[in-house]
Order: sequence, then C-alpha cells, then structure tokens
Amino acid sequence: MPQAVSQTNPISEIRATPRSMRLVTESIGSDLEHFSTDNALIVRQIRLLAINALIEAARAGETGKGFAVVANEVQRLAQGASETAERFQQNVLGRIRQSRSMADDLVEQMEGVRLIDLAQTLVQFIVRNLFERTADVRWWATDSALWQALEQPSPERAQHAAARLGVINRFYTVYLDLVMTDARGMVIASANPRYQRNLKDKDLSSEAWFRSARDCRSGDDYIVDTVKRSGCHDNRDVLVYATGIRAGGRTDGALVGTLGVYFDWQAQGQAIVEKEANLPPQVVDKTEVLLLDGANMVIASSRPERIYTHFALNNPQQLAKGSYYDQSGAIVAFAKTLGYEDYDGLGWSGVIIQSMDSDEELRQQLRLK
Repeated sequence: MPQAVSQTNPISEIRATPRSMRLVTESIGSDLEHFSTDNALIVRQIRLLAINALIEAARAGETGKGFAVVANEVQRLAQGASETAERFQQNVLGRIRQSRSMADDLVEQMEGVRLIDLAQTLVQFIVRNLFERTADVRWWATDSALWQALEQPSPERAQHAAARLGVINRFYTVYLDLVMTDARGMVIASANPRYQRNLKDKDLSSEAWFRSARDCRSGDDYIVDTVKRSGCHDNRDVLVYATGIRAGGRTDGALVGTLGVYFDWQAQGQAIVEKEANLPPQVVDKTEVLLLDGANMVIASSRPERIYTHFALNNPQQLAKGSYYDQSGAIVAFAKTLGYEDYDGLGWSGVIIQSMDSDEELRQQLRLK
C-alpha cells in the first residue's frame, strides 16, 4: 500500500526568523529542564536503593560485607550524579533562561528594525524623487513662451505656450499635466491634449494650489498641494507643485500668472508601495505597505481601499521612527522622512504592517512539542 505524502514542509525549508529561533531555543530549554527533572528523580531513586542495600547488608552480617562495599560505591556515585545535576541546573539551564530572555529582546528588535529600515527607504525614495519636482516647476515657469503669453495675450501666444508645455509633458512622463493660468486663475494653456478642451478658460481661482502659488514672494519660491483627486483629470490622484510666473521670467518680476505641474501620484505612488518594497514571496500576502502624509492620511497603500483614510499611528512620543505590535499581533513599523536637500518631505511617513505567524503555527512548522 503506498504511503501518504506528507504535506509538512521539511524543517530545512522553513525560513529562519528571530521568532522561530526563539521557539527553538525555548524548546531546547524545555527539553533540558525535563531532562534535569528526570535525572534528579533517578538520582534520588538510586540513593534510596543504596540506603536500602546498606540496611540489608548490615542485617546479613559477615556475609553482607562485600555487598555493603558495592552499596557504598553506588551511594558515592549517586552523590556525584547529584552534584553534577546541580551544576547542570545552575550553569546550563541558567544560560538557557538567559538566552530565552535575549531571544525575546531580539524578536522585538530584529523584526522591528528590518521593517523600520524598509519604511525609511521607501519614504526617502519618493521624497528624493519629489525634490526634483521643486526644481522643475521653478525652472519651467521662466520659459519665455509662458510669460510672453501672459504679458502680451493672444491666441497665437497661448497656443505656443501650450505647445511648449506639451513638449515638456511628453518627455516627463511622471506628470499628468502642466497648467498655466493668468493672475486671476483663468487657464490660458495646458499640456495634456486629453484634458485641454475641458481646461481651456476654466476658472481655477478656488484651487488651493493656485491661491498659494499666487502668494509666492519670488520666483525662488514654490508650493506643494496635498495629494488629492483632480476633478479636471478624470479624478486621478495628483500632487500639484506650483509657483508664480513673473514678468520677463525674472525671479523678482511682477506676478503675471501661475504654473501648476500635476504629478501623476496615482501611478507613481502605487508603484512605490507595490513594487519598490520588493518583499520576499512568502511574506507578500502578510504585508501591507503604506505612505502617510503629514496628517497621517493614507496617500498610497498596497491595499488601495485604504487611500484617503486616516491611519491611527501609535506614536505617542512622536518618534521619528519605531515599531510596535497592534491588537492583532501584527508588527507595525514606521519612519518619517528625513527630507532631502532643502525639501522637507512634507512630514510624510512610510509604514509597514506585517502579520506574524502565531507561536503555535511556528511550533507546528518546526515540529516542536
């Protein structure tokens, strides 16, 4: 009759983790404690037998003297075994208990540290990317086609400005659109042909990015809006970088309009949380990767249904990074951005949530009792 195929993975294929190593240490300690207890019981029984043998040898008189010698030797050996067991108890088991305590600390530190590092890496990756956007918007706002179309308005100059913005948009695929307004907030030109008809002459004066860009004191300043859906762009998630367009393209020129560049957050943000984490296959399904803005709103997640919800980060001490276990036993690691150059990173954070195998599940995988 053919034997059933075992569905249990060989122990050699089980991934080594701080938690699994702790359980192996605990198992070794438990086995040694049972051995020590059993050994002590056997030593006591041997000593009782030796005492009984001495009593019987004494009753036998002369004929029992030889047996008494053997009984004394057995008693001496039992005493030696008892002393060895005591040293084992003090030394070996003491070290095992110490290693258990150290293993507990390592589980918290190592599980947290590796995920904290990943959270920090991800948020820094996107922040460094976005730092370049601050240079883009200030540079493009000085393009002569833009300020000339605003200083000397005409359909031809507006078309030329749109063409210039279109060239930029074609080569910078991280942008969904580039939109130029006059000082009142009316759209004069935009880059993406898909949205140009709806945007032409549209009033954006109520947009937060326009109002903030209009208030920039010079061409060296810029603003960053919050991640949100753009009603002008099929409700796609965008992040707008904006600045003022100034007369003559000078940094100290009079404000003649604004330029808003719509970073395609929907594509870029999801790519960060879904691809850049590069998680091992065995933990992908157990891990969620998030990016939070400065108000702890979820702006990207490997579970898209979380986007635009508030994440209750447990960080009462306002630490720059750390980790903790939530109510379900999952580990939550977080790290705030360090910023990059003169870009403060807007207070964004990377967060990794990873559910852990229970101790009982690990014991079964490791075939531990």
